[in-house]
Amino acid sequence: MTSFLALSAIIVAVYLVHNYRSLARNIAAAKSSGLPIIILPWNVYSMLWLATYPIWLPLLRNLIPSSWRGLWFELLDPEWAYRLGYRPFADIGGDVFLTASPSRIQAFVADAEVITQITTRRNDFPKPLDMYTRLDIYGKNVVSTEGSTWRMHRKLTAPSFGDKNNELVFVESIHHAQSLLELWTGPDGRGNRTVENPAADTMRFALYVISRAGFDVRVVWPHEEKEKLTGAPAGADALLVGATPPPGHKMSYREALSELLENIMWTQVAPPPYLAKSPFKIHRTVGTAVIEWGKYMEELYKAKMEDVASGRNTEGMDLFGSLIKGSGIMGNTSDVSKKEASLQKSDLLGNAFVIMLAGHETTANALHFSLIFLAMHWKSQKRLQEDLDKTLQGKLMKDWTYEEEFPRLFNGMAAAVMNETLRLLQPIINIPKSTAPDRPQPITIGDQHMVIPGGVYISLSCAVHRNPKYWPSESDYRGTDGLNDVDRFRPERWLVDAKDASTSAAENTNFDDEDLRGPSGADTSAHLFKPVKGSYIPFSDGYRSCIGRRFAQVEILAVFAVIFQKYSVELAVDEWASDAEIKKMPKGGKERKEVWQKAADRTDHLLRETMSSIITLQLRDNHIPLRFVRRGEERFVFE
Repeated sequence: MTSFLALSAIIVAVYLVHNYRSLARNIAAAKSSGLPIIILPWNVYSMLWLATYPIWLPLLRNLIPSSWRGLWFELLDPEWAYRLGYRPFADIGGDVFLTASPSRIQAFVADAEVITQITTRRNDFPKPLDMYTRLDIYGKNVVSTEGSTWRMHRKLTAPSFGDKNNELVFVESIHHAQSLLELWTGPDGRGNRTVENPAADTMRFALYVISRAGFDVRVVWPHEEKEKLTGAPAGADALLVGATPPPGHKMSYREALSELLENIMWTQVAPPPYLAKSPFKIHRTVGTAVIEWGKYMEELYKAKMEDVASGRNTEGMDLFGSLIKGSGIMGNTSDVSKKEASLQKSDLLGNAFVIMLAGHETTANALHFSLIFLAMHWKSQKRLQEDLDKTLQGKLMKDWTYEEEFPRLFNGMAAAVMNETLRLLQPIINIPKSTAPDRPQPITIGDQHMVIPGGVYISLSCAVHRNPKYWPSESDYRGTDGLNDVDRFRPERWLVDAKDASTSAAENTNFDDEDLRGPSGADTSAHLFKPVKGSYIPFSDGYRSCIGRRFAQVEILAVFAVIFQKYSVELAVDEWASDAEIKKMPKGGKERKEVWQKAADRTDHLLRETMSSIITLQLRDNHIPLRFVRRGEERFVFE
């Protein structure tokens, strides 16, 4: 026993000495940059800390006296960039700073000029690929690669996201938005019933749109299954799938993908066949989901190979068809380089998976949070409805077209709501870049020249979205809730006269190879406020910007048009008052205001304290119930 204790003491001592030396080395390297430094006791973005910090942070708050805490303690929360916004940069006195821990130096950037330098110098600031291994479940892809390999994957995927495909996205978004609205308001369309978990429904919506527009799979909503799956016509233009697993499958199409995305971190623990045999249910579920989704993609791949070979289904986005034709995997290499012709089936499946992932989770989140913000800000919602009335002018939904309706929506209040939601709730709060080991990189901040050391992980921080020097503000007034204007949801900040709009922002990247371009158009409309380039990065920026940017914009704006032309969204207050009790309260009166305020306070708390990231920033283990009511029948209108 004595020998065991002695050995344990030696191991602990060696570990502490090693960590101390590593920390000292990293501090010295960080100081050489000339940038401000915060010292942390450990790497906040290690897998161990990311998995366990919700347990440890509350304990540390109780154990460490408040006088000992400082900014270093606040930065132990991996989500600090979202929760604290720009404040850490303001406290430090600079828009770029470093953290040094025993195992890592990390840079955080909230300066638009520096962000632009990093995103345009892609060879100097590559993605840290070790962070993306979890996305290689089915094969390498456009997200998890760099250099010449990335160029090959980008050229393979870019043709699927051109303007010619946006009409299909628009049509499918309208179709599924109508189904979503029917789910929320009932078959009679009366509405005013509580939707307990709108996040799950918006996730379904976005999954169904990308499935149809990208993979030619029409997923049927649960409340429509009996009607649409019964007697589906033979030779229909899209594969219809529902909630029942088809022969040969243990999970349905939507269940397999949902379970995989929700628990994707477990895929790093062990290969799927081993996870499926684990004694823990969560492991077995995600292991089965990985295998099941792989089967679905194999089936889609085979079906699309037959379509391409026969010349069928060549119109529209047709993601798999585009990938197959562009890869040269069919043996026709006349239009592809020799290197591109060497692509494997795993490359196609890898890209299909990551596009499915990125093509629905980020959009679903943006839609979900937009609805919550609008439910909390009646004046903005009313302005959106009035703008939609002018834009649509009573035009029947069946007559809406991408060419006519989308530009109008993109130039008005609907786009302002979308942009403001993405400003405050960027899906990826820290866009990762890096410097290669032993390759320090110079940056310029104003008239100062700094150096980011080699081997540093860099986060393009969502705090830049709340850096007050980049955003129009009504005033610097700090309200009773302690928030500055830049921290508030105020989509009206985007509505400026065209003559006042800045022309310095969001230009398209000048790609050195047009095959890499992907979606056309800027991140924001020229008719709205145009942020300084590098200050608005929900879709990242530069060469590695989101290839599905326009896809998401078309989808979100189409949903806004479908919902808000006839309905309003409100916070559900069932927890504090019944419908009968609300009905007895005077409209616009103090009693209704008090009940609504309780729901608003709970919503604000959940948005501030319970958001976290697995892949994207979401509410975790909590829901914000909503209600959709006919316009004119709102219960909580306070002018």
